[in-house]
Amino acid sequence: MKEKLITFAVPCYNSQDYMQRCLRSLMAGGEEVEIIVIDDGSTDRTGEIADCYAEKYPETVRAVHQKNGGH
Repeated sequence: MKEKLITFAVPCYNSQDYMQRCLRSLMAGGEEVEIIVIDDGSTDRTGEIADCYAEKYPETVRAVHQKNGGH
């Protein structure tokens, strides 16, 4: 695995409506970018979208799922 230049941590909660746009914009950095999507117990499709990106781009995107931590 190639060393990454920058890592983006993207905390998400019920963000299905704009999450794909966010991820696409970060992926413009190509192979030098690592994106860690943290699904904070979403009740919509956020976790599913994160998993799809992680499966499609395993060298770039990682999905982490956790219970909602509140504020």
